[in-house]
Amino acid sequence: LQEHLQQRLDAYIEQYSFDFVIGSMHLLHGEDPYYGKIFERMGDEEAYREYFRETHKNLLKAPKINTLGHLDYVVRYGKEKDRLYSYKKYADEIDEILRLIIEKGIALEVNTAGLRMLGFTNPHPDIIKRYRELGGEMITIGSDGHVPENLGYGFSQLPEYLKSCGFKYYIVFVQKNPQFMVI
Repeated sequence: LQEHLQQRLDAYIEQYSFDFVIGSMHLLHGEDPYYGKIFERMGDEEAYREYFRETHKNLLKAPKINTLGHLDYVVRYGKEKDRLYSYKKYADEIDEILRLIIEKGIALEVNTAGLRMLGFTNPHPDIIKRYRELGGEMITIGSDGHVPENLGYGFSQLPEYLKSCGFKYYIVFVQKNPQFMVI
């Protein structure tokens, strides 16, 4: 998600018949947190807060996406990772994002790469529970596999995990139409 690319991405999305489109934040002020330099300048706390603010800002003008990918991706790469991270610490910023995706009918992805890297999904289960409390119903699942051995990583844990967060269904999209699948 990058605000200045909205029109180009909308045109690209319309050009093809995707089943669904994931919108993800990978850049904060032109830098991918993956490389760590943003944390040297800002520190983890401010980088996380700014990442959530920028996510909201970009979602306001987002292309026609179906799901928001790995909401707290930034935490994977901070210097302290999740040591000082919690939903409560960033609740104002995260709640704005959750309310906006609910309003826009955008699903929330539960990404299991966080299980490999942090011991919890992205987003954190407290965020998933909050999404449900706010009325969110649409959950998609992903693993950020990138390599064969990571495809579907942790999926066997997701049924109980999602139930513990208040969900009875997850979503798959067929030609951009959500299909509710019983957990």
